[in-house]
Amino acid sequence: MSKSFIKNFIITLSLLFVVTASAFFIQANADNGEMTFHSIYVGSGDALIISSGDHYMIVDSGPPKSESMVMNYLDKLNIPKNKIDYVVATHPDGDHVGNFRKIFDKYEVGQVIYSPCTKANTTYSNFIESVKEKGCPYRNPIEGESWELGDATVTVLYDGSQGATYNECSIVLRVTCGGKSLLLTGDLPSNIEKQLMAQGYNFQADVLKVGHHGAGSSTCAAFLDAVKPQYAVISSSREPTASLPRDSILMKLARRFIKVYRTTDKDVVFNFKNGKITTPNKENKKFISIKKGTITLSNNVFYASKKANTPGVALIVNGQVVPSSQYKIKYSSNKHTGFGKVKLTGTEVKYISTCSTTFMILPAKETIKGKAGAINNIKLDWSSQSHATGYQIRYSTDKKFKKNVKYITYKTPKTTSMKLSNLSFHKKYYISVRAYKSNIGNGKWSKTLTIKTNKPPIPAKQVIKDFENEANKILIKWTKQSKKYNAGYKVQYSKDKTFKKNVTEVVMKKTTKNKLKLKKLNTNKPYYIRIKGYNRYGEGKWSKTLKFYFKEKN
Repeated sequence: MSKSFIKNFIITLSLLFVVTASAFFIQANADNGEMTFHSIYVGSGDALIISSGDHYMIVDSGPPKSESMVMNYLDKLNIPKNKIDYVVATHPDGDHVGNFRKIFDKYEVGQVIYSPCTKANTTYSNFIESVKEKGCPYRNPIEGESWELGDATVTVLYDGSQGATYNECSIVLRVTCGGKSLLLTGDLPSNIEKQLMAQGYNFQADVLKVGHHGAGSSTCAAFLDAVKPQYAVISSSREPTASLPRDSILMKLARRFIKVYRTTDKDVVFNFKNGKITTPNKENKKFISIKKGTITLSNNVFYASKKANTPGVALIVNGQVVPSSQYKIKYSSNKHTGFGKVKLTGTEVKYISTCSTTFMILPAKETIKGKAGAINNIKLDWSSQSHATGYQIRYSTDKKFKKNVKYITYKTPKTTSMKLSNLSFHKKYYISVRAYKSNIGNGKWSKTLTIKTNKPPIPAKQVIKDFENEANKILIKWTKQSKKYNAGYKVQYSKDKTFKKNVTEVVMKKTTKNKLKLKKLNTNKPYYIRIKGYNRYGEGKWSKTLKFYFKEKN
């Protein structure tokens, strides 16, 4: 190995180490940082605070009647040197700009950013006047601009310039810290949400401050799917007459498994630290999606029948059994062989969405009939099942099907008859059939059919019908038998009555020749003759033995 090769290898390895270490360092820094998000309860309105280290930003300040709530909360934060880096007014509605004058009176504000839309009312006028009196910089946002807030970065996603109403002009901010993000949308309505998404705006965030306090006119389903938040915060009133948030919004959030936190319970706080998000608040679950619920059925396997299968249902969501009154059950495809379906739909009292499961329906139990054929076979017929894949037949001479079992499979539901051939003669066979469905399973075996095969079709006992004899020869005639099964005759004659010795046998392979002439016989003693038929399945019985004497020569 050359010195130049070793040198180049060491240089390459060193560069690789530097690149890897740099990437790790960059990723570690991206996940570092701390930020806290506060959503203060102010009744009907928004008052939001983002802090990171000694840096603070206030986004909206609630309605005028919530002044003490806002100021008391700020007091508890002990903001160093009473310095607030940024103040943002998302839009000019009074429930968003109502307490800025008091904030300006007590705190030093670095910069004010406000929506390009103005409103001619006392609350908004007080806000603008207080900004001017304070003498701090103020301006409309520039879309796409960013500024640092301690470890956090604030970005203007939408500057409000495309709107025609106060809500449509709501500024949209994304605040990012440690790789996690928070989206603030003011009272942005759904028509602008859709318009901006169509223009390619990226709203993805981990925490969403739900638009317009949960009004039905904001936070459309497509917008939620684009944001993909893990958490949602809703600021709304606790008053009995409060109409927000709308159930439709809470349902949309629940269907997407977004954890919801509401200021109606208490002030909401989210902590962002080193790439993780935590909150001391408890999730508010007015609605719960059953989409990922666990369904337990009273039985998971059934057999097809004329009746629909409707197993009992139990639903568990988040470890809790859901009352049956909280969902509706719909069964489908639950009569024929295959997979039956159970679909549960929440009644929207508390549980919403749908979830489903399946159960197996195996083929119905077969019925079978049959009879023994003329030869060594059995003819079978069984019931048809159009939803089956095919059938399996088993047969054996063992009643318990423990040994000598044979199987035949038909891979089409149209086949409902067959013939078992080449069986043993005069033997009991036990037969049953079942239907099967591929990827599902087998039906039950039918009732066992017992059939005894016929005796072999061997020729009947022959009868010698006539004979003629003369000097040392004889002509014999006998009954004719069927020519089936390679039939023929055997003729034996002997001077020994017992046919034990000196036996002559003549084999005739054609049944049409049912006579035989025997010649050159010895006439000194009487002869005994007999005949029987035979075929491939066996031999018949010998005929009655005929004893005869030859005529004497003239």
